[in-house]
Amino acid sequence: MKTVVVDACVNETAAVEAASKILACKGVVALPTETVYGLAGSALETESVARIFDAKNRPSFDPLIVHIGSLDWLPRLITNSECVGLVGERLMQRFWPGPLTILLPKSSLVPDLVTAGLDEVAIRMPRHTLFLAVLKAFGKPLAAPSANRFGRVSPTRAAHVIEELQGRIPLVLAGGTTEHGVESTIVRVVDNRIEILRPGAVTEEELAVIAPLDELTATHKIVAPGQTPTHYAPSKPVRIFDAEAVGRESKKQAFLCWGPTRHLDDFAVVRSLSESRDLRIAAQRLFDLIREMDRLDVEEIVIDSVPESGLGKAIMNRIRRAAGKKMD
Repeated sequence: MKTVVVDACVNETAAVEAASKILACKGVVALPTETVYGLAGSALETESVARIFDAKNRPSFDPLIVHIGSLDWLPRLITNSECVGLVGERLMQRFWPGPLTILLPKSSLVPDLVTAGLDEVAIRMPRHTLFLAVLKAFGKPLAAPSANRFGRVSPTRAAHVIEELQGRIPLVLAGGTTEHGVESTIVRVVDNRIEILRPGAVTEEELAVIAPLDELTATHKIVAPGQTPTHYAPSKPVRIFDAEAVGRESKKQAFLCWGPTRHLDDFAVVRSLSESRDLRIAAQRLFDLIREMDRLDVEEIVIDSVPESGLGKAIMNRIRRAAGKKMD
C-alpha cells in the first residue's frame, strides 16, 4: 500500500475531501488533533475499527477513544442522557472541545471492538480545526488512537506518522506540530467525584475546580484507553535519571534533562525538555526528543524527572511507562 501525504496547511479543502472519501469506504487516515496525531476510522463500523487495530498492531483488549464533532451525537453513543450527570455536564461545558476524554456507559450503536468488550465508551470532542472539519465532512464519529504502532512513541508531527505507518495506511494529513504533545486526560465520574484514569493535557488542578478528584487505584485491569503499563516506548531502552548512576557507561547514553543542559561531558548527547523549566514546553517536546534520541548511535536513553504538578503529572506518566515502569 502506498501512503500518500497531503499538506492540509496548503490546501485544507483537498485534504478534508481526500480523508472523507477514504473514511466513507471504511478506510483509515492519520491526521492531527491538538494532542497528538491520531489514526481515524469510522467509530460505528466494525470493519473500519478493525483496520485501525491492524495498522497499529494494537491488541483488541485496549479500547479506543471515540471523537465527536458536536454534542448531537452524544445521546446516540451512550445509554441515556441522565448518565452524564451534573459533573459530566460541567466537564463538557468547560473542556469540550478540548483534550479531555470522558468514560460513559455505551449504547448498542458502538461496536464492542471499540470498547474492547467493556460497557463504557471513551468520548471526546477535539478542538483541532482540521479534525473537526473532517468530522463534519464525514458526518459520523471517528475512533482515533495515536497514529503509531502499538506501544511506541506517540507522533506529534506528520513525519513521525510516516516513520511508524508508512505502507500500512493510505493517507496522512499533515497539519504541523501538535499543540499539547501529550494525549488527552481520561476521566469518569463516580458519585459526583472525578476519577482520573489517565493524566493528560487537562491537569488535576483544572479538574479540581469542577469537582473533587480520585485517582484510579493501581490495578492490572484495563478500563480505558492507554492504560497498559509499558507504553510510549522507543526501540532503545529508557531509564529515569539517577545522578548516582552517572559513570563511564554514560558515554554510551543520551540524556534528556530538565532545565539548563548539564552533564555535557558525561553523556554522548544531552538535550533539554525545557531550558526555562516550562512544563508546557516540556510536554510539547517530550515525544519529539525521544524520537530524536532513538535515532542516535547510543545504547540507552536517560530521562530526567520533572515536577509532578500541573502537566508534570502527565509527563512523568509517559516517562515511567516508556521506561517500562508501572504507574504509581
